[in-house]
Amino acid sequence: MCVLQRVSAPPTEQPTGVPGFVSPSLVPSVPTDRGGIVATEEQDTQRGYSEVLRIHIEEGLGELERPPTGQFLSALSCGLTLGFGVFALFTLATLASGAFGEPVTRLLKAIGYTFGFVFVIMSRTELFTEHTTLAVIPVLSGHSSLAKLGQLWGLVYLGNQIGITLFAGFTAVAGPALGITDPGIIADTATMFVDFSATAMITGAVLAGWLMALLAWVLTSVGDTISRIVVIFFVTFLIGVGHLPHIIAANGEILAGMFTGANVSLFEWARFIVFTTVGNVIGGVVFVALLNYSHVIRGSEEIDIDA
Repeated sequence: MCVLQRVSAPPTEQPTGVPGFVSPSLVPSVPTDRGGIVATEEQDTQRGYSEVLRIHIEEGLGELERPPTGQFLSALSCGLTLGFGVFALFTLATLASGAFGEPVTRLLKAIGYTFGFVFVIMSRTELFTEHTTLAVIPVLSGHSSLAKLGQLWGLVYLGNQIGITLFAGFTAVAGPALGITDPGIIADTATMFVDFSATAMITGAVLAGWLMALLAWVLTSVGDTISRIVVIFFVTFLIGVGHLPHIIAANGEILAGMFTGANVSLFEWARFIVFTTVGNVIGGVVFVALLNYSHVIRGSEEIDIDA
C-alpha cells in the first residue's frame, strides 16, 4: 500500500478545468519531479495517462513561468553538460579505432553518446528538444500563451547552442592535447552529418525529435531514479546508433570537427541547422505533444489541476 505525505509549502493558485482529467483529490497523490509530495513507504513506478498529463501541464507551466535569466542560464548549463556525451563518443571512437570493426565501434560510440543526455535530463537543466513537447502542453490546454512558449524555446535554444559550441571548442583542444581523441575521427564524425541528403537529414531529425519528446513523456510516468536512467539510456542509444541528428548534440559533433579542420563549409553547417531544427520540432510537437495530448483528452472525462 502506498502511503503518501504532502510536504508543507505555501499555497499556490493552480489552473483548473482542463477537460478530460480526473481531479487529483480522487486519486492517490504521486510525487512529481519538482518535489512537494514524498512517499513514506513504497510508491508505484507506473502512473496513469491522466496523471502523466496533469504532471506535464504543471511542470510545463513551471518552466514557462520561470524568469528569462533562469531559463537561459539553465539552458547554457545544459549545452555545456551535454558536451560530455560528445566527448565520450569521440574518446570511445578513438579507443576502438583499429581494435574493433565498424559495428562494435558504432555501438560503443552510441553508448558514449548517451552519457550527456543522462547528465542533463537527470540534473533537470533545460534541453531544447525535451521542451518542444513539455512546454507546448500548457499552451494546448489553454493555460499559457504562444508568446511565452516562443520565449522559452528561443532562450533555451540559444543557451543550448552557446553551451555546446563552447564545449566543442574545448573538446577540439583538450582531446588531442590529452591524447584521448583523434582529430581525424572527430572530423569524420562531423562530415557524416553534413553529407546527409535533405531527405535523410529531415526524416532523421523527425525521428530524433519524436524519440526525445517520447522520452519526456515516458519519464513522467516513472518515479524511481534507476528506471529513469534506464529509459534515458535506451532512448538516446537509439538516436546515437541510428545517427539521427539531434540539433544540440549533433551540432556539437559538427562544430568540434570544424574546429579541428574538418572540410565543412558554413553553408553546409547552416543547412544542417535549419533542416535538423525543423525536423526535431516536427517530431516532438506533432507526433508526441499533439497526439498524446489528444488521446488523453478524448479518453478521459475530466482533469482538474487543483493542488
